[in-house]
Amino acid sequence: MKITDYTLHRLHLPLREPIGDSQVRFVDHWMTVVELHTDSEYSGVGFQIQQGLPAASLAELRQQFEYGVWPSLKDGLPIGLAQRITRPRGGNVGSGYLMVPVETALWDLIGKQQQQPLYRVLGGWNPRVAAYASTLDFHLDDQEFRHKLERFRDEGFTAAVKTKVGHAEIGWDLRRLGIIKEVMGDNVRIMIDANEAWTVKSTMIRMNAYQDAGHKIFWIEDPITRDDYEGYARLCAELPLTRVNTGEYLGYSGKRRLLEHNAVDVLNVHDSISVSRAIAWLAGDFGVPVALGNTVLELGVHLAASLPECLYLEFSDLMWNEIAIDPVQFQDGCAIAPDRPGHGIETDPDKIAFYSK
Repeated sequence: MKITDYTLHRLHLPLREPIGDSQVRFVDHWMTVVELHTDSEYSGVGFQIQQGLPAASLAELRQQFEYGVWPSLKDGLPIGLAQRITRPRGGNVGSGYLMVPVETALWDLIGKQQQQPLYRVLGGWNPRVAAYASTLDFHLDDQEFRHKLERFRDEGFTAAVKTKVGHAEIGWDLRRLGIIKEVMGDNVRIMIDANEAWTVKSTMIRMNAYQDAGHKIFWIEDPITRDDYEGYARLCAELPLTRVNTGEYLGYSGKRRLLEHNAVDVLNVHDSISVSRAIAWLAGDFGVPVALGNTVLELGVHLAASLPECLYLEFSDLMWNEIAIDPVQFQDGCAIAPDRPGHGIETDPDKIAFYSK
């Protein structure tokens, strides 16, 4: 099976409600869809999201792909391309063909050729992965926040919820934590995400205030700037009752430094399949579990199901699932990897046409 052609799509997905955190606010997503076609019956598909600014025009995307990506893919074998090791040196840092949507499409092809779901190809055996409801609620008012929690509760997410914190007024954070308990009950596991809003000192002040108010926090995510390794090491040492989750904003080298500094309790492996598996392997060497942040169309469920120490998969119920004929399913707070060849997500041609720009 060799790659012979490709198709690109550029989609504009207006969101149902504003999402964001203490630093950003988004009302839409721009999605690039990459289809890789082969000399067999199979095609593989991958996806990438751009937030904030629109993606380049479709003509520009095609031009960039034709020049910078396609020469490395044409007539290539998917299994070899997906596993090729390259070295980021000099002018090739940040370039190359193994961008996330292309690598996703390659693994989709590999699974289809083997007639196996991707999580099995990657070595997993159990398709069920614990998932938490992520509200992305910083720009919602209290009533909107409550309604969103009720929707997640009715969908079975009663065990674990993550909310945004980092408001200038600590009372705002405390009120939101109280609403979570009112809707989900006292036994819900609460994660919070500050998106680098604080210093080490202000993090300690906030965490003590939450605890004094009776809120047990399972993990605090990205409370300080991403590369403050000494600061994260202090938080890991000084927060005995709460895990420190970080790494989302760092590449492989930055995640490695977190591990070397004893500066992370739960490593966020939000990246491509190959890079995420490599860093999860290293995290295991340090005895540190991992968690997956949001992945387009929830395809991270395959990666999560292949990792032996993945605590949770994030689920925010975003608009990208609208373009799937049969999206990833969630039951009783678990994501279930599709039991179909490849990653198992087929896009709806009518939806692709509707959202294409």
